[in-house]
Amino acid sequence: MVSTFHGLELGKRGLNVAQTNITTTGHNIANANTEGYSRQKVNSSSTPSLDIWTNGQTSQLGTGAQVDSIIRVRDRFLDAQHRDQSSTLGEWKVRQETLGRLEVAINEPSTTGLNAAMDELNAAWQNVQNNPSDASAQAVLKERGEAFVETAQAMNKSMGNITADLESQQTAALEEAGSLMKQIGELNDSIKKNGSLSNDLQDKRDFLIGKLSEIVPVTVKDLKDGTAEVELPKDIFQVDAETGALTILKDEVTDKELKVPGGKLAGIQKSLETVKEYQTDLNSTVKKFAEGNGDLFASSAAADFISGLALNKNADLSIAPTANLGEAQKDFRALVSKLGAQSQTAMNTVANHESALLATDNRRQSIVGVSIDEEMANLIMFQHAYSAAARFITTTDEMLDTIINRMAN
Repeated sequence: MVSTFHGLELGKRGLNVAQTNITTTGHNIANANTEGYSRQKVNSSSTPSLDIWTNGQTSQLGTGAQVDSIIRVRDRFLDAQHRDQSSTLGEWKVRQETLGRLEVAINEPSTTGLNAAMDELNAAWQNVQNNPSDASAQAVLKERGEAFVETAQAMNKSMGNITADLESQQTAALEEAGSLMKQIGELNDSIKKNGSLSNDLQDKRDFLIGKLSEIVPVTVKDLKDGTAEVELPKDIFQVDAETGALTILKDEVTDKELKVPGGKLAGIQKSLETVKEYQTDLNSTVKKFAEGNGDLFASSAAADFISGLALNKNADLSIAPTANLGEAQKDFRALVSKLGAQSQTAMNTVANHESALLATDNRRQSIVGVSIDEEMANLIMFQHAYSAAARFITTTDEMLDTIINRMAN
């Protein structure tokens, strides 16, 4: 025969399950706007039944329910997809920004750009050739030559500034990645110690992993104890064991940095190459144009022609320009067109990847995100469950009161 007090224990278990669901629902509502938070859910199951003897055979009587676990609602496939797309977008955002800055530096089409300076210098040469003894025409020619030098050097300096800024960004990104790796490791240690009570810690860790994926591609392996192994691309980075600082390894043959396969760091590396390429092309174009102007210009620098470019105030203005002027301007216009095409491609690519990432994030949020409407509906449901369990205990208490206090009379 079942214990008279069996109903109290059964009701208590019902209260506990309902109360846990109510508390978890409240936790979800409180964190509805917390960045990186994953909706939590209570897993419950029925407790082992009791064997009872009825009508000459053994039957089972339910004993209520129990809370098995409180889990985070996640989709690991969407998490991995989101990280991959974040890495790709992180790379292209840097490339787009760099190409945009190069467009500002080159400043074309413009009435104050290098192409306009070349046109004005050509016009000044034509005027001198038409009036070889006119001192004012010669003065204008030298002024136009000085303007050409200043414009070219300003562009070259702007490109140098972009390079310096990218190098600073690379240093900062490596420091941030190292810091994130260290924090992820510390959270993994805490998760291992806390065991099943680590849902919020896992949210914080996964949020940091997402931030890390924007900088560099990562591979994540979830372990049974709740921790996660986070791996960077192999044989590319060196990690300081004490500080966690990251450095990019160099090729033993070329002594150049190894290529990062994605993320902000890859964008920085490719942007540095792009700026160097345009700076080299600009130097080549300016050199060709300057050499086509007789001895009007001179440069004291061989490697970086523009930085050493200066007007030769004692130039023999009777020496006519060569055909290189037209070729140089043609090269510069090709450079401008190439930059415009690359910049447009980068803008389109960023827009496409932003759309893809947004779609993935929306799908992910539909699973892990907190819906206030849904939580309020759950709250009402669990409240009724709690009230029903409480009512069951009250009914059992009344039954016990009848047996204990009234049947004796």
